[in-house]
Amino acid sequence: MNDIGEKIKALRRENNYTQKQVADFLEIDQSYLSKIEKGDRNLNEVTFDKLCNLYNCSASYLLGDSDEYESPKIAFRADEKVDLVAISKMNQVMNHLKVLRKFEEDNK
Repeated sequence: MNDIGEKIKALRRENNYTQKQVADFLEIDQSYLSKIEKGDRNLNEVTFDKLCNLYNCSASYLLGDSDEYESPKIAFRADEKVDLVAISKMNQVMNHLKVLRKFEEDNK
C-alpha cells in the first residue's frame, strides 16, 4: 500500500495540488489523505476511481503494474480557483474520446 501512497503523493505534487484540495475533492478528511499517502490507510473503490480520473491515470499505473502515464494537459488562468471536479470530468471526457478514436481507427 505504501507504493500506491507514494504514487498518489507524487501525482498530487506534480499537479501542484494541496492535500486540502484533493481531500475536499475526494470528500475525505485531509488527515485521512495524509495517511493514505504514507501507506497507513487503504483506499476504497470510489476514492481510487476518483484519483484515477483526477490524475488521468489508469488503475494499473496507480497500482504499480504499469509505467504508462500521460500527464493531463489542462491549463487554467493563474488567478482562477482550480476546480478539481471539472478537471476530473474533463479527463474522463478526453479518455472516452481516445477510446472512440481507437475504435474508429480499428474499424476502418
